[in-house]
Parts: sequence; structure tokens; C-alpha cells
Amino acid sequence: MRKKESAEKETPAVPKSLEEMILNFPTGKYSAIPLAAQWARVLRRREEHRHLTSNEILDLALRDVLGGEVDWKDVKKAIAAGDGAPASGEAAAEEKTQ
Repeated sequence: MRKKESAEKETPAVPKSLEEMILNFPTGKYSAIPLAAQWARVLRRREEHRHLTSNEILDLALRDVLGGEVDWKDVKKAIAAGDGAPASGEAAAEEKTQ
């Protein structure tokens, strides 16, 4: 009978929806958006994420940021290391849009 009770306690946690994570983000939902955008840029440059679409990368970045796995220090460190530096063509395109 103990095995059955322990099995019930070890049920996997249901992943939270993005909407719930945004509403419960401790430092405010408006500060999470620029952080997630920068983190998505860093993730896009990494080799293990090259096969993902833009939507999948953005979803992954939002989940990392809202889950508390990534903060501004991590993003700045990754950008300084060269993971998130814009490519030459992309930098020109970003300057035109701003």
C-alpha cells in the first residue's frame, strides 16, 4: 500500500501556460518582454537551436525568462561572449527599422 501512496505523490507537475507565467512574473510583465527578445536573439545564434523556427525560439526564450532560468546578467554575459551579436546584414536591417 505504501508504493501506491508514494506513486500518487510523485505525479509530474503540469507545465504552466505562458499566460499564467506572464501574469505571475515577479518583476513585472513589461520588463520580461525585452529580456525575452534579447534571449531569443542569443538562442537563435546557438547551434543546437538552428533547426527551430522563430516561433519556437521565442516560445523557448519566454519560458526560460518567465521560469526564472535567465535574467539580465545571463543575457549580457552571453552577448558579451559573442553568442547574441547581430550579423552584419541583420545589424543594417535593424538600424533601418529603428
